[in-house]
Amino acid sequence: MGIVKEVCFWLAETMKDNIDFWQDVLNDQPQSFKDWFEREKAFLRENIKSDSLVLEVGCGNGRSIFDLLSVTQNITGIDHDPKTIDEAKKNFSSYKTINLQVANATALPFNNNTFEYVLCLSTFVNFADAKYRALEEMKRVLKSDGKIIMSVYNEDALPDRMSIYKKIGLKLQSVDNGKVVFDENFVDNISEQFSESELLDIFSKSNLKVDKLEKLEVAYLIMLSI
Repeated sequence: MGIVKEVCFWLAETMKDNIDFWQDVLNDQPQSFKDWFEREKAFLRENIKSDSLVLEVGCGNGRSIFDLLSVTQNITGIDHDPKTIDEAKKNFSSYKTINLQVANATALPFNNNTFEYVLCLSTFVNFADAKYRALEEMKRVLKSDGKIIMSVYNEDALPDRMSIYKKIGLKLQSVDNGKVVFDENFVDNISEQFSESELLDIFSKSNLKVDKLEKLEVAYLIMLSI
């Protein structure tokens, strides 16, 4: 998920596990990220109805799932990183209604009109050219009256992003107008940030209605409908 996805892979130079990299981020976040995650948790609880069927695309090891347990436990999480899913399964082993599996955002293994909410929390920034296909898949599995809830880096996020990358030793190939390309060892080696106008253009092209768009210090919180 965003910074989660950017650190949740093996780096050959250090041979450090993906979960260890994410833990490094959690242990030493900028205040802007702490504020983002706290507001994101509140946003989810404000907008998701009790006991709803929820899919999280790019669930990582379950940060956002923990945030939702008091609202609903009818949660499915997917991530394309098997190690991360293994960790998430350990975290939620006692919750029988939480389903976690390895899958790709561009080919979701679910029937049409399955979920009342689809979450994509910070992961969208790593989709690069696949972003439109991922949105089509989210729409496909969403019920007709459902909601897509997202968070992404905003246009002011780059300084704090770069600070995190430096602290945890991520190797960068290039940085151009908020688009960061990482070392080729990364599976998802592109990370983007978005302005409001860029987001509105993306969602318009995907035939999605913007119900809410809230700007934080380094992120946007977004709610969409079909």
